[in-house]
Amino acid sequence: MTKITIDGKEFQAADGKTVIQVGFDNGIFIPHYCWHPGLSPEGNCRMCLVEIEKAPKLMPSCTTAAADGMVVRTEKTSEKVKAAQKDVMEFLLVDHPIDCPIC
Repeated sequence: MTKITIDGKEFQAADGKTVIQVGFDNGIFIPHYCWHPGLSPEGNCRMCLVEIEKAPKLMPSCTTAAADGMVVRTEKTSEKVKAAQKDVMEFLLVDHPIDCPIC
């Protein structure tokens, strides 16, 4: 088992779980588009970026494995993450057709 802290709350996680899976399993919502619990992670949309202590940049939570002692901040506790998600959303919507029949 791995101990991971997300937004100030400590959780136990099975080895091999990703950060977004640990959040999902414990009721912490991390915004995402391309991640689904039944599919392999792709990391394409970049909507699930989180701040990880001691990491040089924001990391996609869907492809980042939870490590023992990891401290993670989501958009709830990090302005850097919130700004990145806003930028990703803007980037995705800039080229999105107005008459999209799927959305």
